[in-house]
Amino acid sequence: MNEFFPVPGCCVEHVTRISPTSIQISAQVVRHEAICPDCGTASQAVHSRYQRHPADLPSLGGEVRLLLSVRRFYCRNPACARLTFAETIPDLLAPKARRTRRLAATQGRIGIACGGETGARLMRFLGMPVSADTVVRLVRAVPLPVRAPPRVLGVDDWARRKGQTYGTILVDLEEHHVVDLLPDRTAQTLAAWLREHDTVSVIARDRSTEYARGANLGAPGATQVVDRWHLLRNLREMIERWLAGIHDRLRQLPPVHTGELSPRQRRGTFSRTRSETARTQDSRARRLARHEEVHRRLQAGETILAISRAMGISRQTVRSFASAQSFPEHAERRPVTSALDPWLDHLESRLAEGCANVAELWRDIRERGYPGSVQQLHRWVDRRREVPAPSGRPSERKPILASARQLAWLLVRSPDALDETGKATLAWIAQDAEVARLNPLIARFGDLVRACGVTRGKAPEDSPAILARWLDEAEACGTPVVETFAAGLRQDQAAIQAALTLPWSSGQAEGQINKLKLIKRQMYGRGNFDLIRRRVLLAA
Repeated sequence: MNEFFPVPGCCVEHVTRISPTSIQISAQVVRHEAICPDCGTASQAVHSRYQRHPADLPSLGGEVRLLLSVRRFYCRNPACARLTFAETIPDLLAPKARRTRRLAATQGRIGIACGGETGARLMRFLGMPVSADTVVRLVRAVPLPVRAPPRVLGVDDWARRKGQTYGTILVDLEEHHVVDLLPDRTAQTLAAWLREHDTVSVIARDRSTEYARGANLGAPGATQVVDRWHLLRNLREMIERWLAGIHDRLRQLPPVHTGELSPRQRRGTFSRTRSETARTQDSRARRLARHEEVHRRLQAGETILAISRAMGISRQTVRSFASAQSFPEHAERRPVTSALDPWLDHLESRLAEGCANVAELWRDIRERGYPGSVQQLHRWVDRRREVPAPSGRPSERKPILASARQLAWLLVRSPDALDETGKATLAWIAQDAEVARLNPLIARFGDLVRACGVTRGKAPEDSPAILARWLDEAEACGTPVVETFAAGLRQDQAAIQAALTLPWSSGQAEGQINKLKLIKRQMYGRGNFDLIRRRVLLAA
């Protein structure tokens, strides 16, 4: 019987099915003596017997309940204050426990992976019923892992409650696991942790000034490495602010003659219907009112953060309004891909001939291979009747100017990664003297950062001089947004140079944050910091 139902330290007497979904295993301890927990004296004098009913691991999908016959012994040591004591089964049960150690360990591990509520629901189907509160208690009882102190540390922030409360995640970049979670993202908290862990020699971080200050305070001898992806992101954000300020000026540039437009560009979806125009005008009026309110508050001396909180809009929107030379109009809606694109030329010619029968047009293009439905053609014809097709030769029509964000992506990307449309757009805006002057400067910085990322930090030997020359040129370029960006980089120059020469980055920290978000959402956002920290560290 013990071979089929092993119970450590006990002899199984019999197994009874007490319900269709549960069994009971009767067993008793096999030792002949017990040790007094106070004085350590062995005793064989039995005082009495009683029964314990702990839950155990399931068998064949059903619940298992043990029926243990436990003895009480006399303590024969005259100097001991205890008269009797119960025998223990340390390999099987903790004192006063209602579940075996192996069951508690299994339920705790399921709680680490699934959380309290989800774990409790799952374990009911696995034959280990337990409450969600008990699952959380078992998770808290699991000891935290003991790991070697980190040498290369990744630091990043994570949202406990987005937009309101943030914490800090610390990742061992060599061993690929989370080292610790901090309850906030202040310099003082990070510095205190670093002082307690003086083995850290490299710190990879984003452009946060708080983390830079915390690293300087807590580990002044450590090498700080700025994440290259964050450098490119900051570059794109700077370009977007700059282009948002001159977007109206770029709209006035004459079109560049690049030959025939594609069918997608020739479609009449550049214009809006009357109902769409009304909605657009209402939206523009609201944006214009916010724009004027932002500038009124700026002139009154309010900060960007105060304006953001008072008006209930993001700081990025406030910055965009503040940096724009005039009201930043939305970019025109760009056409989308349609199954009708290959047959637009034929449809336009048939309409010009006077054929407006949708069914006839649909049969005509279906014979030519059109796979779509007649309803799609109906929608196109209805829109074509309400909004006439653009006039003039295709090569003379002015293309749509992308938004500042879309243009920023084009400028920050490598020229080899651009398609023909992207290259044509850059050629169009390069007619502006300021764009033509700054585009090569922007491209050089992006190429330097990307090249070091591809070679995992193996930059040219003269990279310090290249970076210093770029900062000198950017600070003297005459464009305030670019000069401010370069001044910020100058303050972090040592960490940026380390990013160009060392292989470390915050990529691992970003991946661990994804795991942390999953754990946090499993708890429906109600788990406190201590429980989140424990689950993340145990799941690493």
